[in-house]
Amino acid sequence: MKQKFHDFQVTSPQKAMEGNMQERILELQHDFTESEQRLAEVALAHLPNLAAYSATELAQMAGVSKATAGRFFRRLGYESFNDARSQQRDAGDKGSPLFALAGVSTSTKVEAEGSVQKHLAGDLQNLANTFERISPDDMKAAIKALQKGRRVFIAGFRNGRVVAQYAWALLTQLRDGVQLVPGAGLNLAEDLADLDKNDVLLVMDFRRRVALLRPMVEHANQVGAQVIVLTDPSATELPARADVILRCVNKGAGMFDSYIASMSVINHLCTSLGFALGATARKRLERIEALHEHYGDLHR
Repeated sequence: MKQKFHDFQVTSPQKAMEGNMQERILELQHDFTESEQRLAEVALAHLPNLAAYSATELAQMAGVSKATAGRFFRRLGYESFNDARSQQRDAGDKGSPLFALAGVSTSTKVEAEGSVQKHLAGDLQNLANTFERISPDDMKAAIKALQKGRRVFIAGFRNGRVVAQYAWALLTQLRDGVQLVPGAGLNLAEDLADLDKNDVLLVMDFRRRVALLRPMVEHANQVGAQVIVLTDPSATELPARADVILRCVNKGAGMFDSYIASMSVINHLCTSLGFALGATARKRLERIEALHEHYGDLHR
């Protein structure tokens, strides 16, 4: 089944196997048996170092037989586990844009890899895959948490910082008590010192991951704050410590990962929150508009 966007086609995740192992697993995740689901979780958790394991070791970690593991990897489109392991070893670290430039020596290849048509088709595919996979119940839970929480702390580093700033820019128009961490002073400990069970920590966890996010989430767990993690499909560590997980497909068509899907999820999340808040959000927006009129800071 295909959805057409002008001259670009977005293919359903139920399409035949293509792409890397992560993508192949996500395409079939809803069709896995219970044993295959456990094996899929183990494979995703150990994806960066998959080449260091044998099929027997992965099967043992998932609590399945070696024969089940063999069938699982053949179902993903590999001839055998060794074939899958070899491809993972060759893939390297695709979280770095340096990987995308390996072997590029002609402008022709750069233009082919970075064509507008390929770029747009990739982003459309990311959007379609993301919204097909996000559970409506998870979206409702995130909206409820953002509505009821006394304060909302939004955390992100590196590329996730841009996504966090966008979330802050929208949320702060709808409600009070929204804080971007770390703040301008980069005082992370001070920023989160008052975090408690009445608050929400919204975390942007995208590859390449920053080590500081884990202790932040662990602190939120310890004080009882709700944790919402907006992340890519490969993340396992922080989602295991989260109350709500919103996974956004971020495969880039060129050098860099794409954050179109995550931005769209935030936009939808905040729009839904605005309607949920109703009169509270309306009054805040009215005060904001009155201040813009008073300051004369915006062109009409």
